[in-house]
Amino acid sequence: MPRAPPGIEVEHALLVRCTRWETGQPTHINIALVGSMWRDGERTVLAFVGGDAQRIEVTGTPEKIMALHLGPLAKA
Repeated sequence: MPRAPPGIEVEHALLVRCTRWETGQPTHINIALVGSMWRDGERTVLAFVGGDAQRIEVTGTPEKIMALHLGPLAKA
């Protein structure tokens, strides 16, 4: 499993430990419930699937979060 960058850590195949942007506190995210993610300045916004469209802002880039979940991307 790849090493996690600061602020992101894999806890389980679907759980990723991220650091909340607002508080600096760790939180566990079920990556299977994330419908989309994007950068907003220095923070990454994770939007969850479902009718209420909850969002959370975390540190770490979407690329780093996905690399931890899926493994490093192959270079063409």
